[in-house]
Amino acid sequence: MIYDLIIIGAGPAGLTAGLYAARSGLKTAIVSKDIGGTANSILLLENWPGFNGNGTKLMKSFYDQLRGYNLNFIMNDVEEIEKKENLFIVKTNKEELKSKSLIIATGTERRKINVKGEKELTGKGVSYCVTCDAFFFKEKIVAVIGGSDCAATSALALSDLAKKVFIIYRGEKLRCEDINTKRLESKKNVEIFYDSIPVEIKGKDKVEGIIIESEGKKKEIKLDGIFVEIGSNPIVKFLNNLSLKLDKEKYIIVDENMKTNIKGLFAAGDITNHKLKQVVVASGQGAIAAKSAYEYISKGK
Repeated sequence: MIYDLIIIGAGPAGLTAGLYAARSGLKTAIVSKDIGGTANSILLLENWPGFNGNGTKLMKSFYDQLRGYNLNFIMNDVEEIEKKENLFIVKTNKEELKSKSLIIATGTERRKINVKGEKELTGKGVSYCVTCDAFFFKEKIVAVIGGSDCAATSALALSDLAKKVFIIYRGEKLRCEDINTKRLESKKNVEIFYDSIPVEIKGKDKVEGIIIESEGKKKEIKLDGIFVEIGSNPIVKFLNNLSLKLDKEKYIIVDENMKTNIKGLFAAGDITNHKLKQVVVASGQGAIAAKSAYEYISKGK
């Protein structure tokens, strides 16, 4: 079987691309290890027009709508992609798929702080998902590493459960929206350490503390959990066999039509070199990518 279009990734960009592709009559498959991607980790999504809730709820509504269309969901990891003549060969951990066009919408994965103790204590108090793990730290002491909107909303959510929340950030001022800064400042159980970096996570069988450094001085904070929110890296390892143009940070370079430098290959969402990483932007790019794929397939016919 040869598909008209294979979409890799089932976050906001991939699911939106699937909707537009299916409505355009393209024989489409969406290949992904999960549904929703990193959007599932959004605790409170307040900037999607007409919606107020968590990311998981929004992604479920995307998926439920798509189930009414004729397209295949293939829940596998993509390991490798090749292009032979005019076909893309998508190799998963279970099967090999063929398609005339491709949309890459794999998004990003959470960045690590790469300090002593992080790897050993991941899952034992070190977490990268507040949505998944916040409940386990009720009435406990936790830290959030980072100063972005994601870090701020994570700290706010934790403040309603945890006894104490520390925010550890390397900058002089948080990079979140002003409204979230004000919310944090109003929380009596939130304390922010500016100009500070983590240097070691302490603990044997579970997290017991963290050592931070500020202005050349080290300080140990006793706590029970650490949530890392320092950004993400694009998921592009499986694209090594393609001569795909990436920017210096490894994001896929696209034009205004989501076209890459390879004919028939498009990209959408957080995986692209577009600077604004937002659910609404990813969905818009998914729609554009699907439209471009349809035009590409139509010209081929």
